[in-house]
Amino acid sequence: MVRFTLKQIAYFVATAEQGSVADAARALNISQPSVSLAIGKLEAHFGVQLLLRHHAQGVSLTSAGRRLLVEARNLLAYAEELDDQA
Repeated sequence: MVRFTLKQIAYFVATAEQGSVADAARALNISQPSVSLAIGKLEAHFGVQLLLRHHAQGVSLTSAGRRLLVEARNLLAYAEELDDQA
C-alpha cells in the first residue's frame, strides 16, 4: 500500500527544482510549513534524508534525494498522462 501522495511528491520536486523550501512554497502558492511537512513525511516514509537544509541558503539534494527526484519526475509525468487519458 502506498503511503505517500502525489502532492508530497510534487512538493519535493518543486523544492528540489527551486533550491529552497520558501521559493517552492511561493511557486506553489502554499505555506512554507506545508512544504516542509510534506517533505518530512516523505523522508519518514522512505527512511532517508532527501534534502540537506542550509540555514538561509536553501536546500541541496542528498544522494537519495537525487535518485528519488528522477523517479518522482517520472511519476508525476505518468500521473499527468493518466489524467489526460482518463
